[in-house]
Amino acid sequence: MASPDPGFSISNSSVSGVNIAQGDGSRTLQGDGNQAVVGDNNQVAQGEGQALTQADAVKLLAQIESLIHQSALPAELKEEAALYAKSAKKAAERSEPKKETVKTNLETMGETLTEAAETVDAAKGLWETLLPIGTKLGTWLGYAMFV
Repeated sequence: MASPDPGFSISNSSVSGVNIAQGDGSRTLQGDGNQAVVGDNNQVAQGEGQALTQADAVKLLAQIESLIHQSALPAELKEEAALYAKSAKKAAERSEPKKETVKTNLETMGETLTEAAETVDAAKGLWETLLPIGTKLGTWLGYAMFV
């Protein structure tokens, strides 16, 4: 991931080159199209932009599954997390994607990795890698994922 340019610029009501993180345990996502909201009682309205297609979502889910398989997680944990990721991908591949099933499997996968991150360092790194992907998938699903 490329580092942002030093400094910042403001033009036509847009800001670029600025990373802001506030509060304890803040996370900053970088990359095209990422959004993050941290805190209680937030409301987010997303305007027109590049909408994620079903094919895009399936590719992101395949990427999640691959990242889990490549991780240094213990075998049992890797198998469990990969099972949820694979189930989410299968639900997204259907001719009529079952978004609720995708969401449920990703939430369970996230819970599994969150619990593991408390004791397994490899899960912490994997979780940080998956956050931007989950944010993008959330736009397709209509849910805030991994928040």
